Amino acid sequence: MKYLKKILVLDDDENDYLLIEDMLRQTYGKGISIDWAKDCASASQLLESQNFDVCLFDYYLNDKVNGLEWAQSLISDKGITCPPIILLTGIESFENVDLSASESGIADFIAKSELTAKHLEHSIRYAMQTRRMLREIARCDARFRLFFDHAHEGILLLDQFGKVLQANRSAELMFCYERGTMEGLYMHQLIHEFSLEEFGLPDSQAVAREAPTMMERMKGRDQRGHALDLEIGISMAKADGEIFYAASLINIRHHLAQHEELVKLAHTDSLTGLMNRRHFRILADQEISRAERTNHQLFLMMLDIDHFKRVNDTHGHDVGDHALIAIAEVLNSGIRSMDILSRWGGEEFLVLLPETDLTGAMLIAERVRHQVSQIKLPKIPEGLTISIGLCEAKPGMELKTATSLADQALYQAKASGRNCVVCHE
Repeated sequence: MKYLKKILVLDDDENDYLLIEDMLRQTYGKGISIDWAKDCASASQLLESQNFDVCLFDYYLNDKVNGLEWAQSLISDKGITCPPIILLTGIESFENVDLSASESGIADFIAKSELTAKHLEHSIRYAMQTRRMLREIARCDARFRLFFDHAHEGILLLDQFGKVLQANRSAELMFCYERGTMEGLYMHQLIHEFSLEEFGLPDSQAVAREAPTMMERMKGRDQRGHALDLEIGISMAKADGEIFYAASLINIRHHLAQHEELVKLAHTDSLTGLMNRRHFRILADQEISRAERTNHQLFLMMLDIDHFKRVNDTHGHDVGDHALIAIAEVLNSGIRSMDILSRWGGEEFLVLLPETDLTGAMLIAERVRHQVSQIKLPKIPEGLTISIGLCEAKPGMELKTATSLADQALYQAKASGRNCVVCHE
């Protein structure tokens, strides 16, 4: 064993120490370093200052210290960094002691009466191999804990019934649980609609070792009752006949809110909050197609603020913006829920009036015109008025054509003195 370099022997009997040293020299030659301590205090100093590959401790010491108890305390303090310990004893019956030693992490327990160089070599080899395996397991566990506990997404390990076996800190924070309190919960308690069968995973009996990850979006609730929008990935593994599941969870509520906000920005006029021109075209085309299928009348209403340039030049663009917002609010309240309203551009607004005949369109237009004339803005004492052009979007007519006709009617309203409604003939 060329890798064996340093051994610590704790024994208060020099003759026993010399015997042990001789056995070690027989096996490992002069290439190893052997330190001898007569008492626990000396051994402690050596262990603090040096690294040992293995320790050989006597069970009974002259200072009435129990070598087993002291070794157990050392293992408890140092944990996996403690070198492997082999206990040696001169007592004849040690079955119960041997059991206690193995349960506390002692690598081996040997009677001095049975000790030989070969026996000692085998015991040391076994002790060092065991400790290397334990240290490797500890390193693997540390790497796993580092990934598991510090992963950004929530991770839950489940048994075959969906019960939580382990939860990382991100999952606990996501569902507002104290550390270590999620174990034993079932997934359906966290996510009501959750079911392992919903993920379409292979039957557990058919899984050789593992199954591919399945992704779903589901809604859950944290411990306070707050809603969670979750993206869940579930994978399955089988080990020694047992089925396990790993669930990774990402709270996408913030991302969905951002997406909704981006969609809103893409569809909305930033000043008035009304639908923008681009989105209006999409909905209007759909409504025109529906009107053709159902054979319903449909009117288009274009509105323009009278003398809006004068408002901006006289009172400033900020006041003009307030005027646009005030008119948008009046339009929103003055039309029906089925009507489609947008800011078409500048001081122009466009309204699509589904399932509406000429009489109904004129009634809505006059009501809106009157409501705008009643707007009172302190910085615009002269008040506001609008001119309105109406056009029937007949079957087969494109939105572009209908808009052009409504614009012509609006021009006629302007030419007729403004603050009036004109319908294209």
